[in-house]
Amino acid sequence: MITDWQFQRKGEAILLGVAIGQALIDVVTDRSLLSSCLTMLESPHTGLVDTRMGSFGDYPVTLNLDHADEVSIFIDGPDFDSPRNQSAAIWVDKKRLCEIIREVIRGD
Repeated sequence: MITDWQFQRKGEAILLGVAIGQALIDVVTDRSLLSSCLTMLESPHTGLVDTRMGSFGDYPVTLNLDHADEVSIFIDGPDFDSPRNQSAAIWVDKKRLCEIIREVIRGD
């Protein structure tokens, strides 16, 4: 459950912060990326789908969706030669994230 969120604008860039309990993620994004995220969240699909949501520093942030009511937001950390990638993630309510993205796109 999303407990808090906020956004800031700097030119075309948007800093979107989403909190769940004691975890927080900040994503640098823009209107185009958020529109793509909203389209993915609202479109029918089969299986796991994902799209770029923005970045956290040098690292891409990916929005992932399957058939659940929750979606995951992953910071995709650096790749290493071993079969494991470093990352950080939070899981949020799909419906609430859609509402937040709509508000941010509108600029409320």
